[in-house]
Amino acid sequence: MLAVLFLTEEEGARARDWCHWIVWEATYVNTPGRGWEVRGLAHSRVDSQPNLVKCDLMADGEAARLVADFQPDVVIHSAAERRPDVVFKQPEVARKLNVDVTRALAEACSKCNSWMIFISTDYIFDGEKPPYGVDATPHPLSTYGDQKVEGEGFTLKECPSAAVLRVPLLFGPMEYMKESGVTALHTELEKGVKKADHTQKRYPTYTLDLARILKKMLEVNFFKTKLSGIFHWQANECLTKYDMIMAIARTLEIEASQIEASLEAPRFPRPEDSRLECSRIQEELGIGDGSEYRTSFKDALRTSFASYFAANLQPKMGEELKKMYSLEDVERVLAACGSTMPSKTLEGLMNKEGHINAEDYDILVRHHLHE
Repeated sequence: MLAVLFLTEEEGARARDWCHWIVWEATYVNTPGRGWEVRGLAHSRVDSQPNLVKCDLMADGEAARLVADFQPDVVIHSAAERRPDVVFKQPEVARKLNVDVTRALAEACSKCNSWMIFISTDYIFDGEKPPYGVDATPHPLSTYGDQKVEGEGFTLKECPSAAVLRVPLLFGPMEYMKESGVTALHTELEKGVKKADHTQKRYPTYTLDLARILKKMLEVNFFKTKLSGIFHWQANECLTKYDMIMAIARTLEIEASQIEASLEAPRFPRPEDSRLECSRIQEELGIGDGSEYRTSFKDALRTSFASYFAANLQPKMGEELKKMYSLEDVERVLAACGSTMPSKTLEGLMNKEGHINAEDYDILVRHHLHE
């Protein structure tokens, strides 16, 4: 039985943040004959997933106490303060979580002989000379990037057996649209955005794919070959903000012909293309070119929105209808709606007074059959 301690986002972060889904994929979906015991830690929303425990990593000594108490085989550290307003206006507050807590965890893991995986970011690079290998010299353009570089350094110094996993912009199943910079673009669409950046190259990566990569890392490290040092993982599809917003518009059948692809210079420094070179992790995990661990952006987007709408629609069903159709049933119907989902119909049902009835649900089923 492997004990996994998972450190999640802090207060104010995404409600059903991607790390909760990694806990599910990497621990509850067991490898035959290899059990996993998991304890997830969060500052808030501890009811959003099973086996989550409330904690405050910012409290002095809390990180070391938690590791010593659970004695985990592995600590997956994804907690970070990445909100631009907090990092910019309160850099020392952000630094405490991004740097100080990371260092304390690395020290605690070293003392307890626990393997540590530190989730870092592609924003440690300036984006001028992609693709970036694991040995490329960091040159961040933001305070957040600076702090993550420091966190990486302390992780590998205090716990030499640790692994640093750098990832890009993430998106996946959500409780509300603004949980990810990708799905938040839906809100901009609804507000009638007129233009979207078409210069910065991003590689939006599906959280459930990342979950499977973490699961594979655990399996390889504990049952085959030890993994340590720096690793990169990201999707292969290169998209700008304009590309992503147009993809969302197509998926949800939202009019977007008025949106202009903007080539204006950014107001603040940012990496224009921080593509990560992923050959090391593909080789050491034995996953070939990694294609089986990369869901297409279109499919991942549709599944993410299906999860969101299903979670909002199923609770509004009448009691009899709930007995007939589980949350998984509703999600399955929405995810199977071909290339698009009827956004106006779905939001109309979400905002309907009273319960959703059988006739309402039939509308979704008919759309699925039509597609």
